[in-house]
Amino acid sequence: MGNAGLDVDDFDTNQDGNIEISQEGFQKMCELLLKRVKNTLNAALHNTNFNANQINKVLLVGGGSRMPMIKQLLRNVFPEAEHCTEEHPDEVVAIGAAYYAYNLPSDS
Repeated sequence: MGNAGLDVDDFDTNQDGNIEISQEGFQKMCELLLKRVKNTLNAALHNTNFNANQINKVLLVGGGSRMPMIKQLLRNVFPEAEHCTEEHPDEVVAIGAAYYAYNLPSDS
């Protein structure tokens, strides 16, 4: 597994320098987050009385859809489903948010 460099300035303009991180190190840092995602998926399935094998399609959108560890987690949770990734996953999130906002009740 190779290392990747991150420019600290991209995240905090008050600092300079680069951080090197391996894919293994990044995955280790994300373990708790992945457990939370899996627990959220399992809770959603439980609350809706669905079994994971009843889900036939998973649409991956947003930044997480680019992460191999998220894709693998979803394949593990939904092994029978077709996993689809949009060409512009961030745009799909923005469109969904716009539809949601349009349907919110207004005070006026």
